[in-house]
Amino acid sequence: MSSVIWSVIVVLAMVFTMEDFFSSFFKKRENHKWNVVAWCGFFLFHYIVMKRIQTSTGNLIGNFFSLSVVCWIAYREKFLIRSAMIMLGMSLGVISEGVIAVVLFIVKGNTEGNIRLYGLTAKIIFWLCVRILCLMKKGRIEQVQRKRYVWLLTIATGSNMLCMMVIYNIALRSTDEVIRSSLLIFTFLILVSDIVFFKLYTMYQEKKKIEVQRQEYAYQLEAYDRQADEKRGKEREFRKMKHDMKNNMIYLQELLNSDPEKAKEYLEEYVGETFSGKNEFAKSGNLAIDAVLNYKYVNAVEKRIRMELELKIPDILPYKSSDLCIVLGNLLDNAIEATEKLEVEKDIFVSLMYRKERLLIKVRNPYTGDLKKDRAGDYISEKKDRENHGIGLKSVRKVVEKYEGVMEIHTENQIFEICVII
Repeated sequence: MSSVIWSVIVVLAMVFTMEDFFSSFFKKRENHKWNVVAWCGFFLFHYIVMKRIQTSTGNLIGNFFSLSVVCWIAYREKFLIRSAMIMLGMSLGVISEGVIAVVLFIVKGNTEGNIRLYGLTAKIIFWLCVRILCLMKKGRIEQVQRKRYVWLLTIATGSNMLCMMVIYNIALRSTDEVIRSSLLIFTFLILVSDIVFFKLYTMYQEKKKIEVQRQEYAYQLEAYDRQADEKRGKEREFRKMKHDMKNNMIYLQELLNSDPEKAKEYLEEYVGETFSGKNEFAKSGNLAIDAVLNYKYVNAVEKRIRMELELKIPDILPYKSSDLCIVLGNLLDNAIEATEKLEVEKDIFVSLMYRKERLLIKVRNPYTGDLKKDRAGDYISEKKDRENHGIGLKSVRKVVEKYEGVMEIHTENQIFEICVII
């Protein structure tokens, strides 16, 4: 009965040390139950199968196989990293057992006695090595910066296991105390070399990682400089456009006072299109709303787009005319731009309702293709000159925020609907 308890304790110690080793350096899968299942399977495999294997080669193959299965089930790491760390874990385990064996040869001349107690002591040495490795590498090994470092670590730890097997065989055959003492020193040196190899591996990987990060930072700074230059250029262009527009408005104001007909001609030339007041589309009495609706209606008709209007507003609204023009003009521009790409069903629905001291503007239109958004959640224009487009909804949003309103967008079945309440 005591042998069964000792066997369970030793295997549990192995499970604990190996789980601590791999969980310290690998990222677990999201579903933690697989971690539990994997290590329970590892325990059963070692308790039932591994204790029946007597050869060193069989033990190495069995350990590598069982640890590979556990890492594949419980952790999210690349095959190359998994293999290297499995070899390191096995090497530390073999050398820890080798330390105990060589000490026993020196003290007793053999390894007879409570083998399970010796195995448990070896697991404690292994666990101490794991703690040392954790101090050297704070964090998990999430990527491979240089594959050759992984191969060097794998080859080095594999060679150390072979050296440990040779040392064990020499200690088993030799009776010279000096030789056995020298073998103990060599065993500790091999154990230290495993730790050193791991340190070199992490050091070179971190060095390469820092180089990659520096290069990424350099690219980000370069991109930031470009964006800053573009922004300054746009600001200069905007100030120039605003200045030119102010001058044009001053000239137009003078023309209205002196020569209205010439002012009309100048305005038509400035706008770029002639609008006739005949057959007006909107007749609400609100000059700003009617002007924008009628102008956009003519533009839509020229592009063979039907526009349906629902209009219930008073003559006077408690909003600046310029704000109303910004909101309605941008919404209709976007709707016309999206609808003109269609071959059929070129219909736009526009609704303006004024209720409870709030103006509800709704524009609905079909569209084709997929709508894309940027990181801020704003829709991205499909035009090639994106730098000068896609700002319409941003302008609308500013007006909505000014009046503490609401803007909602719904897309379903290739229908785009935007509702604005101000």
